[in-house]
Amino acid sequence: MDDGGFKMSAANETKLNDSDLCHIGPGTPAGEMFRRYWLAISRAEDLKEIPQAIKVLGEELVLFRDGQGRLGLVGLHCSHRGSSLEYGDIEEKGIRCLYHGWLYDVEGNCLEQPLEPAGSTFCQKVKHPSYPVRELGGLLFTYLGPAKTNPPPLPRYSALVREDGTRLVLPPRFWDYSWFNFWENVVDSLHAYVLHRDSRSERSWENAFWRHRGDHHLDALPTEYGLKAIVRWPGPEPETEYVRLTTVALPTVFSLGGRGEEDLGFERLLFVTPADDNNFMVYTSDFIPKDAANPVDEREKARRASPSAANVKEYDKRKYVPFKGQVWKEDYVCQSTQGNVGYRRENLATSDRAIILLRKQLLEAMETVRNGGTPKGIIPEAKANEMIFLEAYRAVLTKSQVAQLLNGRS
Repeated sequence: MDDGGFKMSAANETKLNDSDLCHIGPGTPAGEMFRRYWLAISRAEDLKEIPQAIKVLGEELVLFRDGQGRLGLVGLHCSHRGSSLEYGDIEEKGIRCLYHGWLYDVEGNCLEQPLEPAGSTFCQKVKHPSYPVRELGGLLFTYLGPAKTNPPPLPRYSALVREDGTRLVLPPRFWDYSWFNFWENVVDSLHAYVLHRDSRSERSWENAFWRHRGDHHLDALPTEYGLKAIVRWPGPEPETEYVRLTTVALPTVFSLGGRGEEDLGFERLLFVTPADDNNFMVYTSDFIPKDAANPVDEREKARRASPSAANVKEYDKRKYVPFKGQVWKEDYVCQSTQGNVGYRRENLATSDRAIILLRKQLLEAMETVRNGGTPKGIIPEAKANEMIFLEAYRAVLTKSQVAQLLNGRS
């Protein structure tokens, strides 16, 4: 794979720090790192017969499917005089600007300029910004890196390619704060037992956790593609432990997995894509094996139900009230108000081990790209057709099973 030869000049090679994680525009260390990976940009079912304007890593783009069924992602603003192609017409060969009729194909080639003189070759001098798009498992992915003609393989995550069950691609969520505040939260496994205590209908795990408060362990271990976070505490029987395992693949793929014995085999993958420094998108794909007992759609309805206003005091005028009892809004209240990493005051504790490792891995990936290398998490060509399983679950394990998990043999 061609890495595009990107390498920052020595004058710009200052030491990277946490604040660099917040800035993802073109030319920034984090932005260049993100551009080495495939990023989710839409559900396939949401791309209709009209163009869809999106912003990815600070770039304004338009997504469409031409009359031949080819996927295209090109610059939002026409290369002629900047009109938005969101209002363009989709044709057999590409997308045509509404203003003066310039026609672009999915590779950004300008095919027609109807107002130019007959025989004009000016069309051949115009190259419109474009990026490759691939469809997998009901999601659309793009690669914004320098190697557009020879990008790395699109990861074949098991939740996207398995055929022995049902796949449910949930509607995307759009958030208006830094992507990293959300992202480090996914490995902050312990916060759920405080913040989301009132949001869970099944209480046995939470009750067990609080019975053994202070006797829990948090481990963060590197993996081939990222890291895994393991929370464990004394189990219901001697020589057993409650274990919650979550797994991350760089840069922003998160496997949540089943929440109990009845859900083992259920997979939930979250794909986080920054739009700009202060906005991001989350795409969720659930895979439910044929023998899964608990209907995921019913559980999802409960997660997304509006929080109850029954206990809200009349004089409580805080912006996000009511928020208790609804997972996503509880997360939003905390993550959107904490300030950006590298700029906020914080004191990382033992419970933040996975967050510390996640930051370290991302900074290392940024540094690797800055030096012209291939960052962690890129799928090698030799594994292009392999199915990747990001292990995640909540289960009671024997101590010997826990030892194997901690030694990298799950």
